[in-house]
Amino acid sequence: MDANTAYQVAKALPREGQEQLFEMLKKDLYSIKHKKKKGRTVLTEEDAIQHLLTHVFNKKD
Repeated sequence: MDANTAYQVAKALPREGQEQLFEMLKKDLYSIKHKKKKGRTVLTEEDAIQHLLTHVFNKKD
């Protein structure tokens, strides 16, 4: 069954049936959790200074 056929069948339902179908679809479609992107890590001032001292200003010859 394609979307056009399902639409026509849904339109042929009585008003109460359309409302019930809408509620069932809403539960199924909006219950899907979207993956969240991992946010950027914000460094504290102390962490930033420590990173600079150990990685930038600590030159190994």
